[in-house]
Amino acid sequence: MPIVQRYGGLKVQTEALPGVRKTAAETPFSEGAGVAAAEAQRSEAMAAFGGRAAQIGIQEVRELRDRERRRADDIAMLNAENQLARWEHQRLYNPETGALAQQGQSAFGLPEQIGQEYEQLTGEIEKNLTNDDQRFAFQRIKTQRGLSLDATIQRHVFGEMQRYEGQELQALVENARESAVANGLDPRRVGQELDRGVTAIQKHAPRLGFGPEQIEKQVADFRSATHEGVIDRLLANDQHKAAQVYYEETKSQIAGVAVTRIEKALEAGATRGEAQNLTDQILADPTLDTLTKQQEKAKELAGDRPELRDALNQRLEHAAAIKEKTDRDRDEQTLIGAYTIVDRTHDVTSIPASVWSQLPGPARAGLRSYAEHLARGVPVQTDLPTYYALMQQAAEDPETFVKQNLLNYRAKLDEGEFKQFAQMQASLRSGDRKRADQDLGAFRTHDQILKDTLNQYGIDATPKDGTPEAAAVAQLRRMLDLRMQTFGAITGKKPTNDDIQQTLDDLLSTSVTVPGSWWNIFPGGKPFFDQQKRLMDLTIADVPAADRTLIENALRRRGRPVTDTTVLDLYLETKARGRR
Repeated sequence: MPIVQRYGGLKVQTEALPGVRKTAAETPFSEGAGVAAAEAQRSEAMAAFGGRAAQIGIQEVRELRDRERRRADDIAMLNAENQLARWEHQRLYNPETGALAQQGQSAFGLPEQIGQEYEQLTGEIEKNLTNDDQRFAFQRIKTQRGLSLDATIQRHVFGEMQRYEGQELQALVENARESAVANGLDPRRVGQELDRGVTAIQKHAPRLGFGPEQIEKQVADFRSATHEGVIDRLLANDQHKAAQVYYEETKSQIAGVAVTRIEKALEAGATRGEAQNLTDQILADPTLDTLTKQQEKAKELAGDRPELRDALNQRLEHAAAIKEKTDRDRDEQTLIGAYTIVDRTHDVTSIPASVWSQLPGPARAGLRSYAEHLARGVPVQTDLPTYYALMQQAAEDPETFVKQNLLNYRAKLDEGEFKQFAQMQASLRSGDRKRADQDLGAFRTHDQILKDTLNQYGIDATPKDGTPEAAAVAQLRRMLDLRMQTFGAITGKKPTNDDIQQTLDDLLSTSVTVPGSWWNIFPGGKPFFDQQKRLMDLTIADVPAADRTLIENALRRRGRPVTDTTVLDLYLETKARGRR
């Protein structure tokens, strides 16, 4: 086994170095030799160092002062440039008030205006500069920014001048063309307007950047459009011969694309002029007193020219329509005068013979009946077939209805229903179809449902006028209308199609016993035996005398007029309700 030795006492011991001196040897310098000289040199060195230090301090101060002055100058220029930038941004680029937002003539004076404002602003800034270096530097900034500013303004003004001049040139050319067309019947004025337009194009187009070929094209387009407009104006004034002459004189200046259209228009104009002359001849012939005769003559005169025949027929139909309206208006005024006399005198003999002779037979019959009602003090009662025939016509053939002289039916319509038709006719004549449709809306609905229902019951919905069947259908219409009016008044609602249908079914399925009598064996009397009649077939003659007396008394108590119509209406309603 290995053995670790122990480290005992100190193995190394200290001993003095042999021959070592403990004090230094004296030297001349240690004994004081040269001390004064050394002090003198040190003093000189310190003095030289102090001078150099002073010189270094002054230079640094000067450099510091120069740096601060240059910094102040830079700050002053920074402030000046910011002032210029803020002003330029607001003065030039404001979207509402800025110079670059100005258009047209309002931009033309901007260079001088902006220049003056710029000089004023830079002058104010320059007053606040504190030294020549700042002023010199600012002059350089002012000049550079001023040149840039002026260039921006000049570009804007040039663009606005170009645009404005272009617009004004276009307006002048269009005005010249329109003036030439408006004065198409005055060749001298047309020539003046043509010269004015051409001169304007030739003077202004080069400044707008147009080349010779573009200018030539603009002049050619202007002349062509003007000539085309003048020809159209002449044709519109039925001056087809003058238009043809003008075309021949100016054809070389009209664009090829317009030539075909103009020649077709000239051909149509010639046809129109010829048609006018021939129409005048036809209308002047007293033997051609109907449109049919006139059209036959037109066919003969037109020969194998269908376009001329069409033009003749159109003019003849137009003339016939004008004559028809003129005659209708005259007849209406004549009849109005006649009814005015009868309203005052209650006697048709008061109507002058010259007026009476002009009236057609139906009008004279209506006047006699109307006068009899007035003389007896009995109001006119509406004839239901007449009333519903007019309603049918207004709903299905309004063009014919508006031509009706309603006074021909004055003796068959009571005051309210006559006014109803007059208002309806006035609405249609004035083109107020909306108002007329409101008046006819309920009738159209009732009419369609009634026709369909009658067909289902095997009843002719359009019987011949004047027949008992026609009277019965009219009576059914009357009962339906009254029932629906009552329905609306009670419920405050518009009846539905189902409501109308149910009411019709009730009315058609209701019948009344009409008693016979021994007295009815005489000709023209009631049947000998009792009969069952539908409500729609009942007439005033079927109302028993006792019932009539009761109904008349009831009508008087309610303040309603007592007429055959009102008596029958109430009797039928009583029977219809009694069934339920």
